[in-house]
Amino acid sequence: MKSISQTRFLAENYSTLHGLKIVPLGACLLVISLWANRLHGPARDLSFPIIVLLSSLLLSLAAAGYYQRSFGMLKQTPAAQRLEHIEEFMLGTLALLAFWADVSLKLPISLTGLVLAVTLLAGRPRVSLPLNQYSVIKLGLCICLALLSLAPLYSGMQWWQLLGVKSALLGVCMLAGAFIVVEGLLWHIFFIRSLPAVERKDE
Repeated sequence: MKSISQTRFLAENYSTLHGLKIVPLGACLLVISLWANRLHGPARDLSFPIIVLLSSLLLSLAAAGYYQRSFGMLKQTPAAQRLEHIEEFMLGTLALLAFWADVSLKLPISLTGLVLAVTLLAGRPRVSLPLNQYSVIKLGLCICLALLSLAPLYSGMQWWQLLGVKSALLGVCMLAGAFIVVEGLLWHIFFIRSLPAVERKDE
């Protein structure tokens, strides 16, 4: 990758490439899904998931502080901030609607899994051509999640039962949490490998 294109990519996706910020959130989704899978009936004590959620938020804030101290900040333009907030709101709304549909309508597919796959794929930094090794892994994870979400429709396979999971929704949430952890680690590796190289070339 040429220095100018690498610099532009880092500038456009600077805060998103701080992958360690999302690792605790993905781990939170995975752990809470595993906890819910062990329940027998409605949950009576929510202290564990609340502690996990608060801990993940604190770790995410700590990771943000690490990036700020170590690499500084890059302020977005107001237009870019508005666009990012609109995208986050739309994807968040779709995820909530999909979750409600999966819980209420008992569909043969997992809408939550499809929305999460689209969210991961559409989220910054986006997969674009030419593909690099990190984008290939991200694209593969999203395709895998989408295919598993549709599996009961085209194959009748209830893959979550093979893994000892109670429902497709819990299985999808576990996979999504694991994928978010992987994506966060990938972008962190890309960030710390790319930034020093750009700095040396630009000096």
